[in-house]
Amino acid sequence: MIHRKATKRKIAFAKKMRRRLTRAEKAFKVIASELQEDYGYKFWPQVVLFGWVVDFWCPKLKLLIEIDGKSHEQSADYDAMRSEVLTEETEATVVRFSNFDCINNPAVVKAQMRQHIRRAIKAIA
Repeated sequence: MIHRKATKRKIAFAKKMRRRLTRAEKAFKVIASELQEDYGYKFWPQVVLFGWVVDFWCPKLKLLIEIDGKSHEQSADYDAMRSEVLTEETEATVVRFSNFDCINNPAVVKAQMRQHIRRAIKAIA
């Protein structure tokens, strides 16, 4: 088990990241807002979990959303390890979307998110 703390520095960094969302994160935030209206669950942007800043987190549904750009192509092994640790520590489902899909295919992302939300609701019921 890996224990990492949400240091003051990491929390400040996440706060800074919330003010500087990428274009894809902004697109997903719109989708998340629409889903919140439909289902009532909030997705929090740029949250520190176990020492890592995750793109979006819904603690009630245990859904962790990562928006991956080109830099993630080079870090697939690291991302897989990070997802495994976060899944183990939070018992969450990690869902990944590409920048491209968030920006260019929001309806597809929203449809996939609906499926994940429905599964998560069943899991907590």
